[in-house]
Amino acid sequence: MVVFATSLGGDFVWTDREDILQGAHRITGLADIPTALTNSRPAYQARITGGLTDGSAGSWQPLALLSNSVSWGLWGDCAACFHLENVLLHVLVVVGLYALGRHLLSRRRHGNRLAFWSAALYAVHPATVTSVAWIGGRPYLLAAAFGVWSLVIFTRLQATTNAHRGYVRRWWGGMTLLSLLAMLAHETAYVLPLLALLIAGFESKERGRRAVSGIAPSRLTGLALLLAALLLVIAYRTAVLGGLNFAVDYATDSFLDNAGTALRHLWFLIDETLLPYEPIVSDAWPITRGWGAVEVAALLGFVVLVAATLIGLKLDQPAAFGAAWFLLWLVPGVGIFPSDHYHSGHTLYLAIWGLAFAVAQGLFLLWRPVGRQLVPGSEAVVFVPLILLLGIISGSSSMRWWDHTRLFESEIASDPHYMEGRLELAKAAVEKGDASVALNHALAAIEASRDKQYTGYWSTRDAFFVLGRAQLGLGMNHDAAGSFSAALDARPGDAKVLYWAGVTQLALKDYAAAETHLRQALARAPGLQDAQADLGVALAGQGRFVEAQPLLQQGIEQGLVSSTRHSALALALIEANRLVEATAQLEASLALREDADERARLAWVRWRLGQSDKAQSDLNMALLMEETSSPYVNWVQTQLQQPTPPGTIQDRP
Repeated sequence: MVVFATSLGGDFVWTDREDILQGAHRITGLADIPTALTNSRPAYQARITGGLTDGSAGSWQPLALLSNSVSWGLWGDCAACFHLENVLLHVLVVVGLYALGRHLLSRRRHGNRLAFWSAALYAVHPATVTSVAWIGGRPYLLAAAFGVWSLVIFTRLQATTNAHRGYVRRWWGGMTLLSLLAMLAHETAYVLPLLALLIAGFESKERGRRAVSGIAPSRLTGLALLLAALLLVIAYRTAVLGGLNFAVDYATDSFLDNAGTALRHLWFLIDETLLPYEPIVSDAWPITRGWGAVEVAALLGFVVLVAATLIGLKLDQPAAFGAAWFLLWLVPGVGIFPSDHYHSGHTLYLAIWGLAFAVAQGLFLLWRPVGRQLVPGSEAVVFVPLILLLGIISGSSSMRWWDHTRLFESEIASDPHYMEGRLELAKAAVEKGDASVALNHALAAIEASRDKQYTGYWSTRDAFFVLGRAQLGLGMNHDAAGSFSAALDARPGDAKVLYWAGVTQLALKDYAAAETHLRQALARAPGLQDAQADLGVALAGQGRFVEAQPLLQQGIEQGLVSSTRHSALALALIEANRLVEATAQLEASLALREDADERARLAWVRWRLGQSDKAQSDLNMALLMEETSSPYVNWVQTQLQQPTPPGTIQDRP
């Protein structure tokens, strides 16, 4: 808790801003509950945007969704409260791993101390930082917490036939419930039956029995219940969500090249665990394009590692158990489980306890000379400095998660191929109104996506959507229209993209096309109030003032003000001969953005109201603002030269 106290200063970063603040991955109303139970995470998030998404594609995390919703109900936008919950979940995982280690080594001398130091190494390991310091790591923390404690309960089941059978049905029920909760938090928990089999086999060997045939009947029943829980979740997904959709495409079309890429990544993860340094967020990874020395060496190393693990398990070595635990937890990290990413460093969160377990045993053996007694507690001389070093690295690394922009700036500085990081910086720049920075990052991300030597998460929709926003902000309206069209090709029916495509058409004064896009956006997301207000602008641009006026008035009353909306409402009021109200709207429009034609229109309305001095003053301002002659300003100037305004509304250009 001391090490990760630094994470409490963090804000909502990365996907937290959409998932938590904007409500994309929390329950915002009763209508969201059926959607949450019948759609994957990406499909559930799409209810905000209205985009068409496969309901089975990607991860399904109903428990994480519920956790986000409850926390939001309790704390609101208190980022420190969310971070504190993550730290407490991490503590719960650490205590569970200590309890699990104590039981596994209960028949070994110094077993309790070995379990303690392995849990302590795990508690402050830098590979846990991403899951703990980032609010978005909640699904992995929940899966780990419920999964570890289901395994702790599994170890409470009798390990031999003659052991005392106490509360066995309660243990079965509690274990099954916790395993279900873990699987509903994240798919990494699907490996729980294999881990329970590993634990049962190791304990059978510890008691001098055969690894598999020596497993006690109550534990066999426990294994069957864990497998039943897994099959139940998969059956539900198949029946309701449409199956276990492995949404992530592998890097190449070649099985051998994909295997080579996975092997290289495996050794990267091992290196990151054994030689801990600041955790890497970037998921950009070099793709194998034909096997070479690196792939052959990685394969040989993997074969040696698996062989050594199997031999060690045969010899009943705790280090081999740790290596097997590590490898099993990495199974979800090679792209075979539903995810948006080809690989994810989050799979290391629980996996590293296995290597910490193995390393702790190795340090014990090195500290205790052969044939000599180990002085109780003296091993702290070895472990405490290592834990302090890991704690310093983890504590400082968790501070990277304080600020969204600085996090991704540091990532792309170390890895220019990190496409998602560049897109996140582009999104942040758009939110701040810095269109030029957003344009540069979006173009760099698109350029990086063309490098076929690297893989990584890539959203075509996000890239062209952000690019279009940046181009629109810089006045590159025709380019923006093309970018939004590309975004719609990638995700048809996306309400946000449709809305901004409509705004772009308004800027191009193609009011009919704008109306089409805005109506489509409202069909996908009826609550999109900005689209309703801008639909009024599009209708006013086509002279359909009666239809436009209520939409514009409603939007402005709701605080959705903009220069174009005030101007469009002013036109509708002029058409209705409500000139005093039109004056107020034109003044509001000009307060937001000065424009020569708009200033001239205000002069004309005041002239119509008999306010000649004010009208002339506004006309003079319009003439001073003109860089080139404007037909409308010239027309107003001609009108004001008449001695008195006409009694009826004249035709106006």
